[in-house]
Amino acid sequence: MKRLLMVMVAVLSVLSVLSQANQDVYYVRRATLFEQLPVGKKDIIMLGNSLTDGAEWNELLGNRHVKNRGIVGDIVQGLYERMEPILKGQPKKIFIMSGVNDISHDVSGDSIARAMEKLIVLIKTRSPRTKIYLQSMLPFNNDVRMWKLLRDREHVVVEGNRALEQVARRQGVTWIDLYPLFVDEHGKLKAEYTNDGLHLLGPAYLIWRDAIKPYV
Repeated sequence: MKRLLMVMVAVLSVLSVLSQANQDVYYVRRATLFEQLPVGKKDIIMLGNSLTDGAEWNELLGNRHVKNRGIVGDIVQGLYERMEPILKGQPKKIFIMSGVNDISHDVSGDSIARAMEKLIVLIKTRSPRTKIYLQSMLPFNNDVRMWKLLRDREHVVVEGNRALEQVARRQGVTWIDLYPLFVDEHGKLKAEYTNDGLHLLGPAYLIWRDAIKPYV
């Protein structure tokens, strides 16, 4: 029995390493693609992590100028580091959502907000005519599937969103609070909107779309 448990632990460890390796490969592949794709002054950029990556935004919003620049696994600093190909195009608008992966790395809500403010200042400095829309982080639901790195971290989303809203006000950018649209009475992502507790199903993207459409 002890030997079996040791084998199971070893297998899970290998799978975890392979999963991270595959994520890193995907990140580089997608980031280098974005470096080659042009951004123009009429374009609307959807910037973020896997939640943004997971949608066909130009189809959802019915606008060919909407371009997806989300990458699975990204953190706020990651967004900052890959802004050059976007900012040199001086896009019309940028919608930003990020932070949940930072939380999984044990980053506090205040630290997420500080990193986000640095990103916003960069955009304002390099592309002053670009309108910035800062979106709140969404809840997650560990009752659907346990994300071990997010265990007991629901409160950080709330704290982080509070700090992010202050950043939006301080920097004079538009704050879009999506969190209330997706949270249940227990502070978790509504189970009907996800099949893994973190990422969104199709109907949830329609709710997100309807929330931001007036700003697009």
